[in-house]
Amino acid sequence: GMVDTFLLIALARAGDQLQGIKRGILEMADVITVNKADGDNEGEARVTARELSIAMKLITSDPKAPRPPVLTSSALTGKGLDEVWQAIVDHRAALEASGQLEARRARQQRDWLWALVQGELEDGLRTSPRVSAIRARLEGQVEDGELSALEASDAILAAFAADVPSLWRDRHPDDSGFAG
Repeated sequence: GMVDTFLLIALARAGDQLQGIKRGILEMADVITVNKADGDNEGEARVTARELSIAMKLITSDPKAPRPPVLTSSALTGKGLDEVWQAIVDHRAALEASGQLEARRARQQRDWLWALVQGELEDGLRTSPRVSAIRARLEGQVEDGELSALEASDAILAAFAADVPSLWRDRHPDDSGFAG
């Protein structure tokens, strides 16, 4: 992920909806707050927070592993927001102290690198004249069973590879470093 602290904001009265919250989302959370903990909803927010806290205990495989704090808050009144902010600050401090923040930053940079590469490749495939010229025909042949997806993929990649030097020059006219 590209975040330092994942704050999960749940709603009061979510008890029945707790089943619908994906386990993966709960596992990603570093801090959890049940919002709308004000007025008539305050008691329901505390119940929802307890349910989420129990759920976190159940999905944590290592009983010694730290679990995210489960708090209640109200964006309307501001109640509990200082505690939510403090939990975020504490989480960041723990990441910094353990060296995990630096490791996350390095992973984020690596992930960003490959997201950029993937985006450029997808853009290049979409704008490649040779790919555009054969795409519909190859898709039709695959749909009709005349050509396997692997064969069509190879043909598309070969067409794209032939266009790469000109695509590079179009996108980087001042860069003569591409040997193509």
